[in-house]
Amino acid sequence: MLLGARLTGYAASVALPLAVIAVRWLLLPDWSLSHPYLLFYPVIILAAWYGGFGPGVLATLLAAVALAYFWMPPLYSLRINDIRDAAGVAVFVGVGFAISLLAEVWRRAQERAKAAAKDTRARP
Repeated sequence: MLLGARLTGYAASVALPLAVIAVRWLLLPDWSLSHPYLLFYPVIILAAWYGGFGPGVLATLLAAVALAYFWMPPLYSLRINDIRDAAGVAVFVGVGFAISLLAEVWRRAQERAKAAAKDTRARP
């Protein structure tokens, strides 16, 4: 992957969670705190699809920190007091890592398929 594309992937992995935080904070402030994860899964999928494993993991970790800080009691602290909340964050991070890994496997398979198609066309 080219350096520019890699940097763009990492930029997207930072910008997308920030966009969701802004939407949740400004436009949907009364949305239930019992479902804080929902808007972050598409962010992870997009970041991993566009940038691969590293950007997907970065988006996952940024989202997990944002979830813990903004939407889990005690609010505005990274401390998580409830074991259910801690388990929820752990599952969220695990799913984010799995999404990122699957996206990376898909990206590499696509690259191999393109290379194989190019080799096939190049043969006489």
